Amino acid sequence: MLSQNIQLAWHFFQQQKSASYQRLLRWTQGILMIFIITLSLTSNSIQDYLQNNLQGLLGADAVISQQQMLTPQQLSALSKLTNKIATTQQVSTTLTHGAQWQQAKLKAVDDSYPLQGELLTATTLHGEGQVTKGGPNTGDIWLDARLFASLSLNIGDVIVIAGQDFIVSRVLVHEPDRLMEGHSVAMRAMINPADMNGLGFSAELIRHRYLVNADTEQTNQLIKWQQEYLPAAQVYHKKGNHPLALFWQRTENFLGLASIILFFMAAIAIEQLTQIHMKKDQYFSAICMSLGASKITGVQVSMFKWLLGIATLLPAVLLLSIAAHWSIVNWLGGTFSDLQWSWDLWPVVRSVAAISLVFAVFHAPVWFSLYKNSVGRLFHNNNSGLSHWFSKMCSVLVLSGVAVSYSDNGLLTLMMVSAIVITIGLMIIMSWSSLTLGEKLTQQISGLIPFALFMMKQRILSKSTQIIGVGLSAFMLLFTLMLLKDLGASMSSYQREHDGNVIVSQATQGQMTHIQTWAKQNAINIRQSKPYMYAKLIAVNEQSLAAFTQKPSDSLATLSNAIRLHWTQVIPANNRVVSGQWWQSNTQDWQQVSIEQEIMTDLGLTLGDSLTFVVGQQSIKFTIAASHEFKPGGGSMTFWVQMPPAALAHIDGAHFNMASMELNDQQFHLLTPLWQKFPTLRMTSLKEMTARFDNILAMITKVISGFSLMIILLASVVILASVNALELKEKKKNSIIMSFGFTRGTCFKLNIIEWLVTAGITAAGAILGTYIAGLLIYQSQFSLTYQPDFIWLLLTLSLVLCSVTCFGIYASRHSLRSSVRTLMSEA
Repeated sequence: MLSQNIQLAWHFFQQQKSASYQRLLRWTQGILMIFIITLSLTSNSIQDYLQNNLQGLLGADAVISQQQMLTPQQLSALSKLTNKIATTQQVSTTLTHGAQWQQAKLKAVDDSYPLQGELLTATTLHGEGQVTKGGPNTGDIWLDARLFASLSLNIGDVIVIAGQDFIVSRVLVHEPDRLMEGHSVAMRAMINPADMNGLGFSAELIRHRYLVNADTEQTNQLIKWQQEYLPAAQVYHKKGNHPLALFWQRTENFLGLASIILFFMAAIAIEQLTQIHMKKDQYFSAICMSLGASKITGVQVSMFKWLLGIATLLPAVLLLSIAAHWSIVNWLGGTFSDLQWSWDLWPVVRSVAAISLVFAVFHAPVWFSLYKNSVGRLFHNNNSGLSHWFSKMCSVLVLSGVAVSYSDNGLLTLMMVSAIVITIGLMIIMSWSSLTLGEKLTQQISGLIPFALFMMKQRILSKSTQIIGVGLSAFMLLFTLMLLKDLGASMSSYQREHDGNVIVSQATQGQMTHIQTWAKQNAINIRQSKPYMYAKLIAVNEQSLAAFTQKPSDSLATLSNAIRLHWTQVIPANNRVVSGQWWQSNTQDWQQVSIEQEIMTDLGLTLGDSLTFVVGQQSIKFTIAASHEFKPGGGSMTFWVQMPPAALAHIDGAHFNMASMELNDQQFHLLTPLWQKFPTLRMTSLKEMTARFDNILAMITKVISGFSLMIILLASVVILASVNALELKEKKKNSIIMSFGFTRGTCFKLNIIEWLVTAGITAAGAILGTYIAGLLIYQSQFSLTYQPDFIWLLLTLSLVLCSVTCFGIYASRHSLRSSVRTLMSEA
């Protein structure tokens, strides 16, 4: 019996596979499958690359990294747990040569370096790397090739760091522990440990790393020892995760969450096509049941036919996914060096199974209608309201599943879903109000436009669905492309107005005192200056941070390292309290903090939670008393964690400062001697910050452009699906119009009017939705007012009007092939 049902399903499938609604369904399914499979393959390739990278570029079996040097007792304990130790010190500096400067990472290595792998250096700029043991001699410095180019250096040149001369003796080609820099692209320099000590850098600025050789048992003992005696330190080992693993996981989750847009559009298209599917399958099932078959037979045949559709689609989907995967891997090769394309069957199987389950849920209303309805109702195509609402529930179930699967940030998910819901609400309100009002206002007027509005009003449910599908597509294109374009200009304008054009992100107390004197002597305006100290969060409510939350997020990634802890008596001018109570002036209750609201949301923190920070060698417990968020008007310098000034009397930690200044073009040359005197002073010009932002924006735009292509394809499918679902009704409408003596040309004009109205509502809704989403995101994330480019908006309105109208008219061409004879034959 089962084999007969499969044969029957194959016959049924062969009959229908060339039908337009089947082609549209395959397009919808194919686009989603290509996206999910490609994302899965790319993620798998990168995770494999990172794991292999961890094995080859850690430079040791394990690495302990922290801001403080180990005490002699701690170093002795570490030596007993390992076979061999190599130490490195690293500090962020600004190197100068003549009038040029460049930020770089300055590293000192001992004679045991490297423990594993090869340190490669060269004696000429383009020479071949030679294996080198140990670091530079005293007084020498090795620079990477980018620093040579940036500072216009040659071998043998002398550069000055903090008043000390260094001879550039070799080119730094490769460091075996380069993995520890994560995704940093900072330029590199290497010196002797004795020179690092002689430069007199503040101890709090130097990061110490201890590379060790250890077997599995020793590594486990090392981790336990670190958790007990060095809770603020970070440990990386070959059996653990790559430093970039969570970063990529967040990227994958964001792309997956963004795919909710694709699934929503697919849901609209599939729901439209399901109407035709349901009628065809119901009619076929009715015939089978009239010949004595059971309801289960009809359901089985429909299921087998659906499986055949998925199976025949797979070869083309796999080929296109492999091609897309290959292209993405080649593109990412610029970010992940030596990333190679590779094929892995398991991610494909997993993705196909997951997406097939999604399609099964989408198709469930068809099987539900076959099982619940009788022979008589099947012949009459009487779709109950229950099937209609079941179809809606299936769509909601799929969208919820996608959101839950990929969400790692409640705020981001809420914003994404809220933007979609607001846009859908706008589309519904605008379509219903526009058509209702238009029909009412033109009741007493004759002509094609009043008649077209009247006909659209009579089919308001189907037209609203069409408008929502196309409008959401236009909204996503505008949202992803135009909003990001405006963001860069808005951020630069705000920072220029409130922060000046030079930002000091880290200055010691001595450096800041000198900067204030230097600024006064040179008539430079210091806009802001705020103190802070570095603190590392190690526990929440007596649980380690890793145990408290394991969901990857930007907040967790940042809090895994030391953060800036600011102290202030009053609420800063650029902050507002969201919840809780800010401390009273001159309070002596110093063990309380205010936390940025986004961190509260990301980590699931609540008022009253206890946070344990390590500052220097101290472990200090605070209670969350309030949460705050950024507000515009007082500069962009804000801090995630703030405490009362009374805490300073109880905390022994180095103090640093952030500041912003305004320099004119003639004063920028004054920065060079400032950096020569204080190479660890961290300063960035607004021009550099804008350039970095533009580079990031360019990369994001490339990703979004590919994503937008899928949106355009699905938008086209939505239009075609809505036209296809209503084609019979449209033909009947045109036949009735022609039966009154009108020509096919009149039907064509009505069609143009309908699509112009549809495109107008779609464009207006998409633009309004983008504007509202822009207001929400700018306000919640940057506390800025969104000011869109209205010329772009008008151009976009015109483009959407033309594109949707032309494509809609083209898609509806078959409905014009009707006649009065067809109408009479159907009657």
